[in-house]
Amino acid sequence: MITGDRVTVSDAPDGKKTASVQRAPGRDGVFFRITEKDGALTVMPSDAAMLVRAGRLDADLFDVTSLIAQGYDEAHTDALPVIVSAPDGSARAAVNRVDALAEFHDDSAEPLRLPSIDAQALRVADQDLAAFWKKLASAADASLKRTLAATPTIWLDHKVRPTLDRSTSQINAPAAWAAGHLGKGVKVAVLDTGADQNHPDLAGRVSEAKDFSGSGSTEDRFGHGTHVAATAAGSGAASDGVHRGVAPEADLLIGKVLGDGGTGSESQVIAGMEWAVAQGAKVVNMSLGADMETDGTDPMSQAVNEISRSSGSLFVVAAGNTGGRGEMTVGSPGAADAALTVGAVDRDDSLAAFSSRGPRFGDKAIKPDITAPGVGIVAARAAGTTMGVPVDDHYVAADGTSMATPHVAGAAALLAGQHPDWTGDQLKDALVSTSRTVSGQVPTEQGGGRVDVKAAFSAPVTATGTIAMGPFDRDGSPVERAGVIRYTNQSDDQVSLSLRAALATKGGRALPAQAIELGPDPVRIAPGATVEIPVGINPVKAGGGTYYGYVTATTANGVPVHTTVSLRVRAPMHKLTIESHGPTGGPMAWNILDVFGADTDVRFTDWGVAEVEEGTYLVGGTRLIDSGDGVRLIQVIEPEVSVTEDTTVTLDAREAKLMRVRTPKPAERRNNLTYQMYRKIDGVPLTVATSYVEGYGSVDLYVNPTPKVTEGEFEFNSRWEMTAPEVRTDVRGSDIDLQPHYAKRSTPFDPKGERLTAVDAGTTENPDLRPSTVRGKLAVIRDGFATDGLELAEQAARAGAKGLVTVLPEGFMAWTRWKPTETRTAVPVVRLSAADGAELLQYMNKHRAVVDISGTVRSPYLYDITANWQQIPQDVTYTVTDRNTAPVKASYADTGALDWTSEQRFSWRPYQEYSWETTRWAPTGMTRTEYVTSGDTEWMHYVNFIAGPDLYQPAPMVWGLRDAPRTFRAGEKAEEAWYKAVLRPSIPRGWGRPAVRDGDILRLAIPEYTDAVAGHWARKIARSGGGIGRAAAPGISEEPSYEGDTVAAVLYRDGKKVQEADSAWGSFRMPAGKADYRLDLTTERETEYWETGIKTATSWTFRSDTAAEETLLPLLQVDYDVAADLRNRIDGGKRHDLDLTVRHQDGLAAPTGVRLKVEASFDDGQTWTGQVRVKDRGHNRFTATVERPEGHRHAEFVTLRVTASDKAGNTVTQTVERAYRLGK
Repeated sequence: MITGDRVTVSDAPDGKKTASVQRAPGRDGVFFRITEKDGALTVMPSDAAMLVRAGRLDADLFDVTSLIAQGYDEAHTDALPVIVSAPDGSARAAVNRVDALAEFHDDSAEPLRLPSIDAQALRVADQDLAAFWKKLASAADASLKRTLAATPTIWLDHKVRPTLDRSTSQINAPAAWAAGHLGKGVKVAVLDTGADQNHPDLAGRVSEAKDFSGSGSTEDRFGHGTHVAATAAGSGAASDGVHRGVAPEADLLIGKVLGDGGTGSESQVIAGMEWAVAQGAKVVNMSLGADMETDGTDPMSQAVNEISRSSGSLFVVAAGNTGGRGEMTVGSPGAADAALTVGAVDRDDSLAAFSSRGPRFGDKAIKPDITAPGVGIVAARAAGTTMGVPVDDHYVAADGTSMATPHVAGAAALLAGQHPDWTGDQLKDALVSTSRTVSGQVPTEQGGGRVDVKAAFSAPVTATGTIAMGPFDRDGSPVERAGVIRYTNQSDDQVSLSLRAALATKGGRALPAQAIELGPDPVRIAPGATVEIPVGINPVKAGGGTYYGYVTATTANGVPVHTTVSLRVRAPMHKLTIESHGPTGGPMAWNILDVFGADTDVRFTDWGVAEVEEGTYLVGGTRLIDSGDGVRLIQVIEPEVSVTEDTTVTLDAREAKLMRVRTPKPAERRNNLTYQMYRKIDGVPLTVATSYVEGYGSVDLYVNPTPKVTEGEFEFNSRWEMTAPEVRTDVRGSDIDLQPHYAKRSTPFDPKGERLTAVDAGTTENPDLRPSTVRGKLAVIRDGFATDGLELAEQAARAGAKGLVTVLPEGFMAWTRWKPTETRTAVPVVRLSAADGAELLQYMNKHRAVVDISGTVRSPYLYDITANWQQIPQDVTYTVTDRNTAPVKASYADTGALDWTSEQRFSWRPYQEYSWETTRWAPTGMTRTEYVTSGDTEWMHYVNFIAGPDLYQPAPMVWGLRDAPRTFRAGEKAEEAWYKAVLRPSIPRGWGRPAVRDGDILRLAIPEYTDAVAGHWARKIARSGGGIGRAAAPGISEEPSYEGDTVAAVLYRDGKKVQEADSAWGSFRMPAGKADYRLDLTTERETEYWETGIKTATSWTFRSDTAAEETLLPLLQVDYDVAADLRNRIDGGKRHDLDLTVRHQDGLAAPTGVRLKVEASFDDGQTWTGQVRVKDRGHNRFTATVERPEGHRHAEFVTLRVTASDKAGNTVTQTVERAYRLGK
C-alpha cells in the first residue's frame, strides 16, 4: 500500500478469503483498521485514517479488493501509480511537499503534468513507498487545519479499461442523414486503444493521432478503439455503407490512452483529454472508465468538468459494465457533472443487464444521462485483433456501454454540424431532453432515455437535460428556487408549453403534487428565446426520501421534451461532537474515530466533530499507548447513539477494562492482537476489524462494557490463540511476579524445571561472567544494548552458567517472538523488562534469590478462541469451557529435517468474508489437544511442511495443506492428522472443483499434494513466486527456505500429445468427438525439509466425448492407509500391510470390476520387488502385504507403484518415491 505496509490475500473455499498484514519497517506503533462492506476490503493504517476522512487521501489507496482487481499487487507491478495535486491557492507547505514527493517518481521520464486539475502523475516503486509515506505524513499536526494546509491531495491513479447495421436506424440517425447532416467539419476525438487507420472504414478519416499509453504507436492492437471510432464516424466502406457510423463525415482525432493490453491509467486519460480539446475537438468520446465509488470529485471527473467549462466541448462517457452489481455502479469519469454519461440497451430498447446503474455514489444524483444501443453492435475490426465476435475480416460484433457511447457521440456530432455555435452543455441538454423514455426503466437506469437523433433535430423546444435538487432537511422551509429548468424555442413560431412533474422514490412512493411548484402554466416562449422556470420544493410536504422522475413540457400540438430530475429530502443534519478522555481523565486524541450509520454520508469538519444525518450511529475510538515495556490498545465503543439534535458523545478511556481470557489450563497469547466490531443499522451491515501486528505478548486490549442495542445487531469479537507459557519463573520465598520472555534464539529450559540461584553478573559494558561468580547459577545482567543474547550466552556458558537473564533498558519490551529454528544460544536466555529486572535485582541485594524456572515451547495444548459478545459485559473476561469449545486431537507428522512446522487455523464469523491471521509455529512428531470455539464460528486449518521465514512480524500463511471450512459442536471430539503418508496428487473426497468436460473443454483442478486424510489438499509452491523463506542476514544462520516445486502435466489424445502445462489445473480445449485420453502429472519437491513423497508420477487414462453439459471425468483415484507413526515410519519388520481404496471423484458411481497391482522398491525405484500380494476386501478396498527382500535390511524408505483399472477401461498408475519410512 502507499504506506509501504503489505497485505496478503488468499482465496479459501465458499467465496471466503484469508488475509494478513505486515507493517513496513520503521512504522512502530501503527495498527490497522480493517473494514468489510459490500464485498470490498479496506485496510486503513491508523496514521492514514484522518487524512482519508478529510479528503486529502483517496480511500481507494487502501481498498485492497480494488487494488488487486486493478493489477496493483506485487504479482503484476513493482510500483504504485498516484496523482498528486496542490491546486492554485494551496499553502506553500503543500506545494513544497508535492515537489518533495515528486523526487520519488520511479521513471526515466518526467512526471506527467495534468494542468487541467493542477496535478502530476507519479510512479512510486514498492521499495520507496515507506519513505514516500514518511515524507507525506510529516505534515501531521495536532491541528486539523494546519495538517490539511500542509498536505497535498493524493489519489490512486486508477486503472482505466474499455467499458465493452440496425443500431443507427434504432436511434433515427438516417433522418439526419437525409437532411444532409453527416457531421462534416465537426471534430470528434476518440480516446481509446488507438485505431487501425488502414481499415477501409477509417481510411483517410483521421486528421490527428497521438499516443499517451506508452506503447509507442497509435495503432490499435486490441481492437476496441477501431470499433468505437467506426461506430461514431466510420464510412462503412468495407460493407458498401451497411455498417457506417452515426456521423460518417466527421473528422476523427485518435488519442491512444489505453495500451495494447486494453488498459491505461487515469493520468494518461486526462492527458489525452487535454490534448483533444487543444486540437479543437467539439465532441470527445470516452468508451472507458475506472471501476470505483465516486461522487464525481475524482481526478478524471474533475478534469471532465474543468475542460468542459473552459473549452465548451462535450465529453460523452460510457457508464460502465458493472450493472450486474446493482445500483451506484457508475464509475469515473461517467460520474462527472458535465459528462454525457451513456448506458446501454439492446435492439428492443431493453436495458442491457451489464449496463451500470445509478444513482451516483454519495449525493445520489442521476447517472447515466442517456442510453443507446450497446448489444451486438457490428463495426470495424482492427487487423489482427480478436476482441468480440468476428463477423468477417473487416467487422466484429461487440457488447458494452463502450459500444453505446459512440452512438451518442456521433449523434452529438450531427447536432453540432447543424448548430456549430452550440456549446457542449447545449448539445447535452438537447440530446437528453429529446431522448425516448422507455417504460419499465427508472431514471437512475436510463437517465432521459434512449437517444433519438430525429427528435433532437426536429424538436421545436429543447430543455435542460438533468437537474439535481437538494439535499433539503425534511423539516425545512419551502425553497422557491430548488432548481431551474431552461427552455429554448428552436422554432420560428411562439410555443406554449404545459408542464407536468412525476417523481417517485425507488419504492414507488409518489412525490405529492403540493410538494413541487413549477411556476406559470402554460409557459409561452417567443421564437429563438430562452426562459428559465424555477422549481420550488416544500420539504415538509415531500417527506423524507430520494425522488426520481421527469418534468415534462408538452407543446400545444403534443410534442414533449423532458428534464430528468432528482430530489433528495433527508432527515435534518446535526453536529456530532466526540469528547474524549484519556486513561488519566485528561483530553486525548484517538488514533481512529469510527462513526457508522445506515447513511454513510458522515463528514468530519474537525478532529472529533462530524456532520451527520439524523439517525442511529455507532461511535468508537481506538488509541494505542506505548509505555515502552508494553502496549495498551484501547477501544471505546458506543454501539447505539441516537442523533436527533446536535449531540455530544463522550468516549472515556477510563471506562475501558483489561480484557482477559480465562482457560482451564495455564496459557498465554500467541497471536497478533485482532478484534472486530460488527454492526447492522437499518439493514445496512458493517464489519470493522483492528489488527496490531507486533509484540503480541506485550499488547493488552482494553474495552468498555456496552449496553445492549435495541435496534439492529452488534457483536464484539476478539481472536485468541493461546498455549502453555513458554517460560515460567518463581522466586522462592517472595511475592515477586516476573513476566519473563525467551530471547528470540534461546535454548529452552528443561520443561521439567530447574532450581537455580540468581546472581548479579554486572552489565553488558562491564560484565562479571567469571566462573567463580556464575558457575551453576542463573546469571542476571543489565543489558544496556538490548542485544539478542547470543554473545552473552556464549560467555556465560564458558563460565559454567546454567542460564542467563538480561534486564532491558527503559523503553524496551521484554517480549520477543521465540523462534524454533536457527542457531540456539549456548545457555537459555530470558529477557525481563526494566521494571521486573529492577525488582528482582533489589531482592537479590538483600536475599539469596532461588528461582524455579521451566519452559514449555512444545505445548501439549492450544486454545483457538473467538470470544464473541453481543453486549460487552461489565467483567470483560471470556471464560473458556467445554460448553463453548470442542477438543481437537491434532497430530503433525514430521516431514523432514525440522521438528517444527508453520500453521494457522483461520476463523470466520457468519458476517465475515475475510479472516485475518498470521503464521504460527507448531511442533511436529507429536499430537496436541486444540480447543476450538464451537457454535457458528467457521474454521479452516492450514498446515505447512516448513517452519517458514524468520520475521518479527509473522508471515502470511499461504502455502500448505488445508481442509474445508467447518464448524464444531460444543464438546465434539474431533481428530486431525496432517501430512500422514502417502503424499501424492489426487482429487480428494469432498472436493469442490471436480474434473469435468464442458463441451470440448476439459476443466481440471487436481491438487499436487494430498495426504491420507480425506479433504486435505495443497497446491504446488510456484518457483516464480520466490518460494518460502528469505535470505539470512549477515552473521545469522540460514533460515529454512524452499525455492519451489517442479510440476508438469501432459495431455494425450489417441496417443498424440495435445497439451502441456505446469499443472493439471486450468481449462484445456480439445478437438470435438470421442477419443481416448491420457493425463500425465509429475511432481518433484527436493529439500531436506521434505523426505517422503519427494517425486510422484501419475498417469490417468480415460475415454471422453463432446459433452452438451458439464460431465465428470472418470479419473480413478487411489487412497492409502499406512500404519505409520508421526515420522511417517512403519514397523521395520520383514513384512507390513498397506490398505488401499480405489474410487472415482465425488459425483460418480463407484467403479466396477476394479483390479489392483502394487509394486514396491527399497532403493528409490532402481529395482522393484515384483507384484506385491494383494487381497481384495470388497467394495474396492484392498490390502497389500509388502515384504522386505533380502539385501535391503537397512533400507530407509519404501517407494510404491500402484496400477488400478476398472471394467470401463479407465486406469491409473501412480508412482510415489519414498512414500513412507521404514523403521529399523
